Amino acid sequence: MNIPIVITAFNRPASLSRLLGSIARANYPKNVKLVISVDGGPGSEDTARIAREFQWTAGKKEVIVHERNLGLRDHVLSCGDMAVQFGAAIILEDDLYVSPWFYEYAMAAAFFYREDKNVAGISLYSHRFNETAGFPFAPLDDGSDVFFMQVPCSWGQCWTADQWKAFRKWHSSNSETNDTTGIPPNVLRWPESSWKKIFMKYLIDTGRFFVYPLHSLTTNFGDRGAHHEKNRIFQVPIARGKRSFAFKKLRDSKAKYDAHCEMVPSCLAALNPALSGYDFAVDLYGMKSLSGIPNSYVLTSKECRKHEMSFARDMLPVEAGVVDDMRGDDIFLARRADCEDVGNFIRYRYRENTDPSLVSYHYSMLTVPGGRGLLNKGMDLFRKIRKRNNPK
Repeated sequence: MNIPIVITAFNRPASLSRLLGSIARANYPKNVKLVISVDGGPGSEDTARIAREFQWTAGKKEVIVHERNLGLRDHVLSCGDMAVQFGAAIILEDDLYVSPWFYEYAMAAAFFYREDKNVAGISLYSHRFNETAGFPFAPLDDGSDVFFMQVPCSWGQCWTADQWKAFRKWHSSNSETNDTTGIPPNVLRWPESSWKKIFMKYLIDTGRFFVYPLHSLTTNFGDRGAHHEKNRIFQVPIARGKRSFAFKKLRDSKAKYDAHCEMVPSCLAALNPALSGYDFAVDLYGMKSLSGIPNSYVLTSKECRKHEMSFARDMLPVEAGVVDDMRGDDIFLARRADCEDVGNFIRYRYRENTDPSLVSYHYSMLTVPGGRGLLNKGMDLFRKIRKRNNPK
């Protein structure tokens, strides 16, 4: 069975044209169906024209133009329902760009994870930015070509029929995010029209994960859309050469991350046995509120009055110093009661993102020509954000 490609589009004809150009240059088997779903509303006419005029040579093409505006959440959910109709579906938003090998990866991953009920979706995009912390994210290389996160992907994803039906069954009685346990504070600020917000809650509630590739098969141009202004912060390199894919089962992975982009405690304890005797949460970016942590201990970058052990933060990814038992004074294993809490999230993140040592660690800005100027520009940006949000 060949998986259909489903594109969600609205009022960005230039974005859709760019995506279709990359799709036309990708590699496919025979008879791959393409569905372009255009949401209704102002500006949809030009987008629909681009969709109808596009020549698709790999199989049948269907263009769906909705009479009314569904909105991003309902539009994506309606396209996700096609996974049940066709057995699986690849979903691409219109501001993406694909690798020539995206389809081969999606087919291989869908087959490999088809029976793993704890895998809730397959990302084609490689996550490289922690939206909660506002710093880059890098996964640990555990010898495979994948890692796992409780962060849903909206920048190129594949769902099998079983994966989507499991979500829809849960969603039928959990359509709102009233219980916010485990959801990062920045996500709580997203509108209820965000499908990612409710899908993240599904991942947290059920203990499921998205599987992500180490080498990205899509990238995001961040064109202006329903929930954001244009930015390129999520632009990542895409795989351009043909490769084989080394998959690993979720249960065997040492690279599993929660909704805060923090490695799950079981992985860190397996990688560093010194942690195995503790009931601890992981907070290496320092963005978790202590009131939401049920564990007795926390492995954190927050300030602590006293601690059991401490590690250096000199290597990437952020957990590398813990994994290699590199002792230092940056990351602490301490009782939760001995740690400083976040307080106002925006003010705390502003402080972290303007700390020269942290900025230097994540970006190496202070060690390159012009780095100090770039740092100062970044600090000015966060001052503007703080002023706009006016944290007390």
